[in-house]
Amino acid sequence: MLSYFSGIWRDRYILQSLVKTDLNLKYKKSILGVAWSVLTPLGLVVIIGTVYSIIFGMKPEDFIPGLFAGLNPWIFLSSSADGGTLSFIGAEGYLKQTNVNAQIFPVRGVLVNFTNLLYSIIAFFIIYFFLKPGAFSLNMLAVIPGLIILLIFAIAISNIGAVVNLNIRDFQPLQSLIFQGLFYATPIIFPARILKEKGFDYLYKINPFYYMIEIIKTPLLGEEIPSLNIYMTAIIISLISLFLSILMVMREKKKIAFKL
Repeated sequence: MLSYFSGIWRDRYILQSLVKTDLNLKYKKSILGVAWSVLTPLGLVVIIGTVYSIIFGMKPEDFIPGLFAGLNPWIFLSSSADGGTLSFIGAEGYLKQTNVNAQIFPVRGVLVNFTNLLYSIIAFFIIYFFLKPGAFSLNMLAVIPGLIILLIFAIAISNIGAVVNLNIRDFQPLQSLIFQGLFYATPIIFPARILKEKGFDYLYKINPFYYMIEIIKTPLLGEEIPSLNIYMTAIIISLISLFLSILMVMREKKKIAFKL
């Protein structure tokens, strides 16, 4: 455990440089640049929100903010998981030709996606201010600890994806399929109360992604703060996931270059 974090600290400047390079390359020669980090979730929100607000019989100005607040952390988690599966493979040159610590590469993709998440949250606040300026409150500050917990969980699933895909190269498409299913099983498009009213609340209570979305979505809307139970569950899930993922990475560390 200690060697995992000490390795990241030793190569922190390399990690910082890689993240900066990834962000620059992503938006190189792009007319809109970082605006795509905002336009992508916003476009999905407008399309999905317009349709589902009609289905659920809700006003778009009431439905769309909740959807936007939930979709942002979901995109971050799914992108981090997807990027994690390719993190070791994409760093083959570094891992075979240098002595850089392998554990920085799953973290690299997560930090890039986390930067995009922050841009999207800023955009959310701007749009939400025009839709519901009266909803802004100190409750929104609760999103800060939520982002820390979310970041830890994202690093964990990125680590796990990196190790599993290193050994089973078919894992990436399988993971994408799993995440597609989880998207519709997690209360993002629809409120959790709908499942609860129908007696299927256990479907989201056993879903770890529900707690990760909830600690971001609820504070962003400014109406209330998630319960202590939700925060504690999210913290426990994140820490256990991180611990297991670190064990997986460190166990494979010396073999990674030979498996690429």
